[in-house]
Amino acid sequence: MACDNGSIDPALARTLQGFARLDAETATPQLSYVQRRRLLSELQASQIRRPLPGIDRQDHFLAASGREICVRSYAKPDNPSGKTLVWLHGGGWMVGDLNTHDDLCEHLALFGRCSVLSVHYRRTPENPFPAALDDVMAVLHWLQSMESTPNRLPLAQSQILLGGDSAGAHLALAAAVRQLQAAAQDTTQDEPSARIAGLLLLYPPLLPDQDTPSMRAFASGFGLTPEAMRYYWQALGQPQGAAAQWRTPSLCTAQIAQLPPTVLMTASHDILRDEAEAFARQAITAGAPLCLLRAPAMIHGFARMLAASPAARQQVELACSALLQAVHQHNAAGK
Repeated sequence: MACDNGSIDPALARTLQGFARLDAETATPQLSYVQRRRLLSELQASQIRRPLPGIDRQDHFLAASGREICVRSYAKPDNPSGKTLVWLHGGGWMVGDLNTHDDLCEHLALFGRCSVLSVHYRRTPENPFPAALDDVMAVLHWLQSMESTPNRLPLAQSQILLGGDSAGAHLALAAAVRQLQAAAQDTTQDEPSARIAGLLLLYPPLLPDQDTPSMRAFASGFGLTPEAMRYYWQALGQPQGAAAQWRTPSLCTAQIAQLPPTVLMTASHDILRDEAEAFARQAITAGAPLCLLRAPAMIHGFARMLAASPAARQQVELACSALLQAVHQHNAAGK
């Protein structure tokens, strides 16, 4: 794909300007950097929040080892599909929560014609990697255990899809790789988890310390900056053992070739664009059933700005349609 340095969507440009004003006008001398970023993320979401009608929302709590994980379900009662999309929010593994991604998850339930389960995983720096990934695996195990009690919640259905935006997309890929590694090794390290039938990855960070053309071209004025990304990677930590592989799941070539049907969408004006597209091309070459899409005139984080931008909504709908088609073709082929 050619380098795209044209204009961004005007609605997104206005949204960025509004976020910049919010940042400048919010004085928080008592908060740490992490606390301030979390607060601003919540304020940004509330500034552009536009609830979709006809979507049922429920919060649930599942018990894991020494902790409790909060998840939120979204379902459109008149449009069941037998699929549940588990969604992992973005925010550099540090910022974001269930509330900041309400708009996106409601649209995913609408566009994906499925129930959506948003996961509030443990965040850095309080919980270094792989704490967040462990929470994702616990949720997948929970969904697997619910197969014996269908109808208890609108979640234990016939197919489990997994996806995320930004850092959440990284976690989704890491979970898929971890599940495939466990299956190949027939290990008991991980408890049985719901099989991932498809992946939806929106502009994922995949490798630290990248110096790509997109990293340089969109370093300022487009939301995410290289400095912020370096800080997020540093806070993620340097795990040991198998977790060190899951931190950079795009390098696990044996598992990448065995991925389920996957849609990876990048944003044209995003510092992470080139590293994600390079991974996608390598995965396709390795034989992975991956569809690469680039969203034109979009910036990093556009998927959480759907209430502000019709063009962004159109791109998320396109990604959902591509995933449903890929999963359907995969199932029809009996794979």
